Amino acid sequence: MDESGLIYGTNCLENDIQPQKEQLLFQYDPADVPSEMAGVMSSIKNLAEKMLFHWREFPIVLPASITDNDAEQTNAANGDANKEQPEKVTFRDVFIAPTFDELEEVARLPNGVQKKLNEKQLYCIWDNGEFEVDSIHFPGQTHKWHLSQLLQKGSKRSHETLLDDTALALRILLITARNRFHSHFFSLSEGIKSWARGLWKIFDIIIGMPSTTPGDLCGKLREEHMRYLVAELDIRQHSRKEFNRFCEYVKEKCKMLRTEKHKTADLRPPPIPYYYQTPQGLHIDLRLFNKDLINNCLPILSNIVDKESKSWHIQYRQKLVRELKAKGLSDKQINEEVNIAVMAEYLQRVYRAVLNNVELENLQHGIGQLLVAQAQSVLAMQKAVQKIQQKMVEHKDKLMEHLKVKYPVKSRIPAWKNEQLERFEEEFINQNLWSAHDIAVSLCEEQDLKQAVYFLRRDLNFIKEREPILRKELGKVKVPTRVFTFATKIWFPQHWLVVRQFRGDTEVVPTIIMNRVLSTGPAGKKEIDTYTVDKYMRRKTSTRYPMWRWWNYVHRTWAWMWNSMFFFLVVIPLFSPISFRALFCVHPFKPDLELSQVDGVLYPKESYVVHTLISRLRLLWQNVHKSRADFEAAPHAGFLGKSFTRHLNRFWNFVLKGGFGSFLLVLVFPLLCIVTSGLSVFMALTAPVWMPVVTLLAHIGFFLVYDIDCPELSGNKILVLMEAILWHIVLQGCIQPVTALLFGVIICPLAAFFCLLFGTLRRAFRGLWDSVMFHTVIKSRGRIPASDGFIARRVAGPGLASNYFFQIKPEQSLAAIEAKLEFDELEAWKNNVLKVIEYPEEEYRKFVKQCFKPFSADICDDGVYKKLCSETTQYKTDLTNKVELRKRRLSTGLYPDLQRRIKLPEASLKKAIIQAATMLKEFYPYHVLRRLPISEQEFWEKQQLEVNDWKGLACKKLTEIFSKNFLVPLEETDNHFELKVEHLNFERYTDMLKYAEFHDDLDEITQMHIPAADVSIRPPFLDCGIFNPNQHLIPTARWDTPREKMCPWKKDHMPHVFDKLQIPLPIPHPASIALAIYNRENDQYPINFEDLYCQRIIKATKEVPYVDVGHLSSPELFELEPSTPDIGTFGEPINLLSHLAQQEASYFSDDNVGGVTGTSSPALDSNMTNSVQNSSVDEPDKDDAVEGHIVYEENERDSSCIIELREIANG
Repeated sequence: MDESGLIYGTNCLENDIQPQKEQLLFQYDPADVPSEMAGVMSSIKNLAEKMLFHWREFPIVLPASITDNDAEQTNAANGDANKEQPEKVTFRDVFIAPTFDELEEVARLPNGVQKKLNEKQLYCIWDNGEFEVDSIHFPGQTHKWHLSQLLQKGSKRSHETLLDDTALALRILLITARNRFHSHFFSLSEGIKSWARGLWKIFDIIIGMPSTTPGDLCGKLREEHMRYLVAELDIRQHSRKEFNRFCEYVKEKCKMLRTEKHKTADLRPPPIPYYYQTPQGLHIDLRLFNKDLINNCLPILSNIVDKESKSWHIQYRQKLVRELKAKGLSDKQINEEVNIAVMAEYLQRVYRAVLNNVELENLQHGIGQLLVAQAQSVLAMQKAVQKIQQKMVEHKDKLMEHLKVKYPVKSRIPAWKNEQLERFEEEFINQNLWSAHDIAVSLCEEQDLKQAVYFLRRDLNFIKEREPILRKELGKVKVPTRVFTFATKIWFPQHWLVVRQFRGDTEVVPTIIMNRVLSTGPAGKKEIDTYTVDKYMRRKTSTRYPMWRWWNYVHRTWAWMWNSMFFFLVVIPLFSPISFRALFCVHPFKPDLELSQVDGVLYPKESYVVHTLISRLRLLWQNVHKSRADFEAAPHAGFLGKSFTRHLNRFWNFVLKGGFGSFLLVLVFPLLCIVTSGLSVFMALTAPVWMPVVTLLAHIGFFLVYDIDCPELSGNKILVLMEAILWHIVLQGCIQPVTALLFGVIICPLAAFFCLLFGTLRRAFRGLWDSVMFHTVIKSRGRIPASDGFIARRVAGPGLASNYFFQIKPEQSLAAIEAKLEFDELEAWKNNVLKVIEYPEEEYRKFVKQCFKPFSADICDDGVYKKLCSETTQYKTDLTNKVELRKRRLSTGLYPDLQRRIKLPEASLKKAIIQAATMLKEFYPYHVLRRLPISEQEFWEKQQLEVNDWKGLACKKLTEIFSKNFLVPLEETDNHFELKVEHLNFERYTDMLKYAEFHDDLDEITQMHIPAADVSIRPPFLDCGIFNPNQHLIPTARWDTPREKMCPWKKDHMPHVFDKLQIPLPIPHPASIALAIYNRENDQYPINFEDLYCQRIIKATKEVPYVDVGHLSSPELFELEPSTPDIGTFGEPINLLSHLAQQEASYFSDDNVGGVTGTSSPALDSNMTNSVQNSSVDEPDKDDAVEGHIVYEENERDSSCIIELREIANG
């Protein structure tokens, strides 16, 4: 067994197991082997028999059981060798839950007579309608019995019922009656409002009342907020050259992309400046807004965050827990303090690692300090918001306690309490609306984060001073809720509007009509130019002004009248297949025109040809002649012969098809054309008479059936007149106020009075009934019941409640520990023996693999290998059976519910932990650790303990045996019962505790390990998103739109704006900031942000890898062509000055603060041309948002400047 022991490191098995090794023998018939292979086969056979073997005998002897031998060893060590050996401990009998069936013993005297109630129990019945009886088998426990209210309710419970009845009466008066006068549902005020809504609806149906909306007010404020944050920034002097280069590049490239000489140009934007400064000279570093740079930093940061969260916080946590436990803090306080301290230490480690990281420093000089500052500012803002939220929760809890003490009756009304809480929330938020900003500024100032402090103060200044003014002025912007378009057909094709689109530009070209189709033009021109034709003249109306329905009526009548006249006077009489033109013309004609995409000229539409009467006759007889020719050309192969069928064919073609068809065309077609065209002309001439009536009937049908012109897209459109009259005026305007007034004045006061009267009478009758039943029945005949019944029911007592525990002795816990030790040894021993059993089979597979794998051969489950596998399986089965038999003897029989209820008092728990640690220290190193496949150091790391921390390991073993709550000592106030064992001898474990040495550090040890189960410490974790200024972590709630509720009778809870601190702050991209500064300095010739090519250039700029602009020297690297007088530097001036409240949108989009992409750009190369990312621009997207901007004036250095910032969608 030396060989196997040396291989597997199981020297402990040498004395226990000595298997007999025997070589394997292989048999084969040499006659079946070719002569040229005989030598090879013989060599392989000899080699295999030399190397391969099997276990001829494998005796399985389990390790000696410590539960059988420890008693003898203990007595010998104590000098009691002659003492009689106790019987073995049966572990399944160590933990047996007691039974709680003692009601018969409690209820009866020794002579079998039922016990009477004593004075204390009678007093309890009088007060609460229940009484308690002391337990016999569980000292300190009581059985509580509750009497039926038919017999006794109790004076205190009756008083609580009276208070509930009074609260109900007050609720009807204070809430229900008041709401019938003024509330959002079923009230007098709502009735008046319904009258107003009904009349407004009627006037809207008749004439059309103004319907406007301020638009996306929150979006406008958000955009203005982003602009204000950077309104003061300016370019630093050392970046001025690069700033001018970028802005000139944008202007030149926008102009070049419009010319035909630069149809497909590649965009290679120069790097943008990321260094700015404030008027006070504060340097602003915005390098983290570069997508390429931050994507390169994130993998490094992720590794740092993961690495710094390991291998230190467990010891650090235990040290903090010991210190705080020594100060007498509660578990909740320890949780908070330890989590804060662990997180603070973790952040310091992360910050140090980021600052000292060589990869980050090589990536960009000083980027580590910038990343740390970004993380510190984000965490400071998060901490500020959390403080305000926690403060609000604490104040709400205090308010609830105050209401219960000062208003014992009103506090029982949920609706009244909710009103008080809502009022408190509103007041608290108004008082602390900017507290989060103030706290965040203070925290950032303490950490010397000047850049974060600057933007926080700008943000606070905007919220305090600018936002109220902007909200008021922007609210004055009135946008109609609906715009109606009425299209009128242009009769003459020469008046149609032809538009040419070329590379994003549009122009109106002259309308030219040709009578024939010309040859197609060059393919290149066709690919670029696009022509469209508009055949309608459009007029628009809106819901902005009153009388808009009559304007709709006028425009609809005008459009429908001219369109119908065109249809009846032009289309049918002149261009339709049954027109006068089709009757009198000789040749077919093409009435429609189509637009050529080659030259933008209108040509007759070849696919639509209208035939005349003569052309139809000509086509008919051409078809007759063709049919006759096809018949004569066909071979003679019919049944009757061509001589006979020729006459039938002639009759069909000349008589039926030709003659009768021509007769029908000549007779019916002229009549149809004359009648139809004549009626059409009559309809056209009389259209001014009947079309206004038709339009009026249509408008009447709108409000009688379905309102197509409804000003509210989400409003009701079906039977709007009935809604206004029946629902708003009759039901809600007339019936509702009368009914609500009746309820509020008469029904609610009467209901409150009857509720109060009922409660008072019920309390009086209950008091009288309880007194009579108590003195006549209970006091004289009351007995302690032995079971539940109709009169009395047990509601509490031993075994009835779910929150109880079992108290055991330390000896029982030591017995369980000893069983666990032997179990661990047995499991480790089994794994080692399994390796030895499987060793011959592993060697066999290894031999075959090494010899025959080059020939693609594998093991065949037959012959010697099959026998070896069967033998190995048998040995493994024998081993498993013997081990399982020993494990069953070591099983304690604990089930989950019993495990979580077992506990020890504090003193006994300390002794049990110390003795368990001693047992582990003596047993584990030789019996368990030596057999494990890992080193001792790896074992302790896996347990998350320090090396040789036997007390910590003892705590872990106890939690595995019982539960995590086992380490929380049993308190005197806990509901517990003793778990006694009567027929087992624990003398050996008692001697262990008796002769064990307990030192003065017992309390320290307990503080170190016991709180681990009750103190929940979160492992440190940090989201890498705090380093990224483009990623939203905590979106603010001030832009949210309230949701509609399903129940209209419930009051809508308007969400309060708790905080206005957006984390991180919505700072625009540096590309937009640079162009805004350029427009501010060149207000006469600014860059047009609305230009589609400008938008695409800015979008491409955001994808450019980061380059330190201080090292740039050659502008040719960025394809920049200098301005010349020929091409011009400045375009036409664009007037951007407008009032703040007259604009719809600004240049920012939400994509400035979008999430981080998952891609990572390569590291920067020394060659500039390789580091600049190329991006090609195709035709500009037609659906790219083109937004206006808002200009405001401020009494600062930019007071008279135009701020233009434009963020590209999906940038």
